Amino acid sequence: MNPLEKLFADLPRIPSMPRVVQDLIASLCKEDIDIGSLVAQVKQDQSLSARVLAMANSSAFGVSKKIGAIDQAVTLIGLTALRSLVIASGISKAFAKVEGLDMQVFWRQAMICAGVARQMGKHQGVNREFAYTAGLMHRIGLLLIHLASPAKAQQLSAPDTPSGLEFIELERSLLGLDHCEVGAELALRWNFPPEIQNALRWYVQPLNAEAGPLAAIVNLSEAVTHELLKGEEPEKISVLLDPAVLAKLSFSRADAEKRIEACVDLPESVEALM
Repeated sequence: MNPLEKLFADLPRIPSMPRVVQDLIASLCKEDIDIGSLVAQVKQDQSLSARVLAMANSSAFGVSKKIGAIDQAVTLIGLTALRSLVIASGISKAFAKVEGLDMQVFWRQAMICAGVARQMGKHQGVNREFAYTAGLMHRIGLLLIHLASPAKAQQLSAPDTPSGLEFIELERSLLGLDHCEVGAELALRWNFPPEIQNALRWYVQPLNAEAGPLAAIVNLSEAVTHELLKGEEPEKISVLLDPAVLAKLSFSRADAEKRIEACVDLPESVEALM
């Protein structure tokens, strides 16, 4: 049994996806999904309904009076936002509690990264909903590592733990695998599209020959997210981005800065939904 098979065998259980999320994942390439059926499923989930109403009533939509009906909220926020919210809610609920991790911090960072990835994917020939989902899930393998090997996982959570390739090397030295491999395998088992599986597998190594453009987008998005959370300005953030990764996407720094500018309010808007 290789290390990846052993990790999944050691899991108390493999988290499952709610049916509504599975349906949405299957519909990511479609625009003609049954909105009525989706709204009906949302209404059956109190937590999800609350988040849909919170989004509709947020400052981003500038409504003059409070919206209290799910149907009205869905009409206002639109299919794209609804898909994102349902997918984010479903995936985060699958990992409601993981020992050793602050899940609110984890999902806040993930949701900001997802929003940045959608913006970074604009005009890059990628499915922007794939970009959102890959950004949301980019570190999900780390959750499985904590669930399967909590003692070893604690060594990955020290304040001086490295990042990027050094972090992957540390994971491999401890476990014989890394969170990118684990996340890609989970995406495979959850029947996510191959492009998302590839992005999760290679986002830390976006210049690898096997890495697709979505991996590069997630790589940049994670870097942008960290800087946004520190309150840095778009111009400074764009200068910090890896020029080789920008080149892979045919991004100029001006392109990157423009997309980052569109993301500066994400930390605040995500906070309102947590």
